[in-house]
Amino acid sequence: MRAELNPNVTITGTRAYLPEREIDNDTLSEMVSGFDTERGGDFGAWVDQVTHVHERRFCEWPVRTNDLALHAARQALEVADVAPQDIGLIIYASFTVSQDLPGDHCLFAEQLGATSTPVFHLKAACAGSIYGLSMAYGMVASGVYEHVLVVGSETASKALNFHDPITSIIFGDGSGAAVVSRRDGSAGGGMLPAHLGFKYSPRNIHLGNSNIPVDVTRFPDRETEPGVPLVAQALVEMESGPNVLRSAVLAMAECLTRALGYDKRALRKKDPALMETIQSARVVPHQANGRIIDGLADRLRLPSERMVRTIYRYGNMSAASNLVALDYGLRRGNMVRDLDEEGNVLAILEQPEHRFEANELILLPSIGGGYLMGCAGFIADPVLIERTRAQEVALATNA
Repeated sequence: MRAELNPNVTITGTRAYLPEREIDNDTLSEMVSGFDTERGGDFGAWVDQVTHVHERRFCEWPVRTNDLALHAARQALEVADVAPQDIGLIIYASFTVSQDLPGDHCLFAEQLGATSTPVFHLKAACAGSIYGLSMAYGMVASGVYEHVLVVGSETASKALNFHDPITSIIFGDGSGAAVVSRRDGSAGGGMLPAHLGFKYSPRNIHLGNSNIPVDVTRFPDRETEPGVPLVAQALVEMESGPNVLRSAVLAMAECLTRALGYDKRALRKKDPALMETIQSARVVPHQANGRIIDGLADRLRLPSERMVRTIYRYGNMSAASNLVALDYGLRRGNMVRDLDEEGNVLAILEQPEHRFEANELILLPSIGGGYLMGCAGFIADPVLIERTRAQEVALATNA
């Protein structure tokens, strides 16, 4: 690895939270219109073929994006042994906020108990949590803050157009949180400075209008101003097809390569030192689409068990995806599809034997609307592993 690891900056706590409401493909088929069964065949089989998503979580309408974030953040802080009032900065990544000003991020910080902590909303679509980790690294490495909380939280179900089968089948709701801390003289851990990138593409993923989806009953009645139309809901739209898949795979592979200190030619030439580093790492990609994840694994020549997949049960949670998958890898290992001889899915199996271990290199590539892209990386601190395992035992005991 050519990039220089900073041993004094590390991730000290993570946690994910998912709504309880599970939406499998059969249930979703009753919500989606516009699917051509004559061309596409069975809806569930088609969804699996194009996305590999079998179920996702949707929150109920009274639940806000920051409500999900609170659950994840509180337990991430518990693992990190950091009190809310000791957080130096909160970075709140989301494209599905429930309120623009003062904003979900302000309400979140107040409810968390970080009542005097600076907080801001970061809008980088699916790459939001990686942009957040990058900024957290800089703030901690420079000595400005000792602890920075990064949150990725989405209620994408509220922005789905169920008349658009291509987009509505992929997204789900969820939240993830990570604490980035300074650990002077730590015996383990360490973090890489993230690599971030950008390539303008206005149509790959966007909201169909610029309005924030809000509960209009919270506002007093008033007449619409001339020339200012009101739209009830913002709807997400996303391009699809081979070019989109290829662009996502190439972008994440390049960001990962450059985060390790190499240029993209090294991956193309299969540089031995680069490939050895990658193949001994755990890769936690943005869960954009199952075929994109498979394509990335092939390009990196990465064994299946070292590429974390939560797409099968959670779908694409935009800014939450990387952090949710990171927490899953730490606590529960991985997911794998059990296929029959014809490639049909029999079951989604958990692989707890593939939980992350202390001192492993964890790489988190992502790409989102814009295109915004990036990759963060860190060494799993033995204390993080120990405390995460202990919390899992405690949660199971109290369940």
